[in-house]
Amino acid sequence: MSKVLLISNDVIGMQMAGPGIRTWELAKLLATEHTVTLLTPTRTDLQHPRISTQVSTQDCVRACADMHDVVIGQGQILSRYPFLLGHSIVKVVDLYDPSPVGYLETTQPHTIKGQLESHHALVREHYNYLRAGDVFLCASERQWDFWAGMLMAAGRINPVVYRSDRMLRSLLIVAPFGVPARAPGHRRRVLKGVWPGIDPDDVVLLWGGGLWEWFDPMMAVEAMSIVGRRRTDIKLFFMGVKRPNASVTTSHTADQTIALAEQLGVANRLVFFNDWVAYEDRENFLLEADLGLNIHRDNLETRFSFRTRMMDYFWAGLPIITTEGDPLSDLVKQNQLGLTVPCGDAEALAHAILRAADDQATRQTWKLNCLATAKEFSWDRVFEPVVAWCRSPIQARDKEYTDVWNSCVGDSGSWPKHAWEYYLQRALHHYRVTGMRGLATRVISWSCGR
Repeated sequence: MSKVLLISNDVIGMQMAGPGIRTWELAKLLATEHTVTLLTPTRTDLQHPRISTQVSTQDCVRACADMHDVVIGQGQILSRYPFLLGHSIVKVVDLYDPSPVGYLETTQPHTIKGQLESHHALVREHYNYLRAGDVFLCASERQWDFWAGMLMAAGRINPVVYRSDRMLRSLLIVAPFGVPARAPGHRRRVLKGVWPGIDPDDVVLLWGGGLWEWFDPMMAVEAMSIVGRRRTDIKLFFMGVKRPNASVTTSHTADQTIALAEQLGVANRLVFFNDWVAYEDRENFLLEADLGLNIHRDNLETRFSFRTRMMDYFWAGLPIITTEGDPLSDLVKQNQLGLTVPCGDAEALAHAILRAADDQATRQTWKLNCLATAKEFSWDRVFEPVVAWCRSPIQARDKEYTDVWNSCVGDSGSWPKHAWEYYLQRALHHYRVTGMRGLATRVISWSCGR
């Protein structure tokens, strides 16, 4: 049994978003066999008999680090508490949200210089995380490829690590977002016949999360305007517009979506907006809905994303209409969980909505397939490698060599300024690897221009 410290960079409470949910669920699972302390940016209103919770002040984090074997958190915790970078505590860095990519989609400073400075600062921070961490978590095989490239560039994929683990699965662990092992339960009516404007027999489409910049909720609103020309009993409900973390302002995308719905005359008639749904209450909304929407843009963030709202759709057996391009939309096709449409095509989305609304029998098939898929993503399954790793946490074996790597890449003065310097460095490399005979062969090939 280990003493595990989890530090959340987001609010954990009755109302919380993906990062908080992931940390809370991991804490509960680890607490079944480890001693767990959870630090949160604000006081939490959630309790667990085996989890000690505190607010994450600088002094608190420092004291807890001295008393625990392992710290787990998203990379930002190493920026907020930089003394952890050099601390001896074993560090698990959760990279399930590739923020350097997501940042490219967020509201930017007005000047290109400001954009570059902000982006470069974020990338530099992540290189520090990659150099400081002992093991890393990501959410999918596609993310694994992305972070493996970053780890290679940061010097963390090297002969020391590679000799003991040629597939690097003990350095970079795939641990997706998950769902509860229990089935969701419907405890109270929240939408049909209850929410003003949504009738008991309406077909309800659910937007199961926030309206962040990498999503395309305006496409969904445009599609609903098209759908409304044929049917007025199909409604779209946005579960969350205002993020529970008060330090995160409402996104421009949310403001623009609400304005578009009002402009098209569908707000509070075909399209409805809610502030945020409490974590334990979300299953009531999921179980009353008929279809789940996941509409994003065609960009780099989509390619490496892992849409946490899709997990809730699986869990509730909620058939899905999604745009293409991310790993989970591929799973929708593969497992026949619903329909996929091209990014940016509101007409195609409207057609898919009408088709799904008209075909209750097919929706039932999709529902059963979603429920079967959900079993693969239960929290105890996706986090089992993390729980197992925490039983015998060790520092990465290559940590003692990081100074060598940093001296190689950090000093621009060591870069070749002339061709002969390049060839000298390559000659030393070939001598170390192949000996004098191999070096002689290489020198001959260079002299022949090959």
